[in-house]
Amino acid sequence: MGNEKVGYIEALRRKIGHDPIFMPCAGCAVFDGAGRLLLQQRGDDRGTWGLPGGAMELGETIEAAAVRETFEETGLRVRTDTLLGVYTGEAHTYANGDVVQSVVVVLTATAVEGRMTEDGIETVGLAWFPLDELPSPIFAPHQDMLDDLRDGKRATWT
Repeated sequence: MGNEKVGYIEALRRKIGHDPIFMPCAGCAVFDGAGRLLLQQRGDDRGTWGLPGGAMELGETIEAAAVRETFEETGLRVRTDTLLGVYTGEAHTYANGDVVQSVVVVLTATAVEGRMTEDGIETVGLAWFPLDELPSPIFAPHQDMLDDLRDGKRATWT
């Protein structure tokens, strides 16, 4: 265990269990050259579809976290383009019992290289969708983000 790298949220959860926390997160709404949106079928929430992203690590910038999380969950390298929005709302309880109120910064991005890869744990599916043909069920905390994308909104907050 001496060289084990533990992320901020995992270290915090070891101390407090499933108690509610605020969680700063970053993610990307990734588009391909045809204008389709990449969605991730999540392993942590019963196969719902959402945007790639996750918890920021201490000392990490929003952009670095969004790019890292997107690569970890999709296998794709992205170029960030603009701010989609900053989102928060009611607390969400994950299947493992963790309770979080996330504050999520979402950037729009373009896929520039890599090969889509599903790890079978966080990501159980990846697919490109036209904005007017998104799958269901959608991961509930991401619904406002996807609505803003469809409506052409940018730099929004909730």
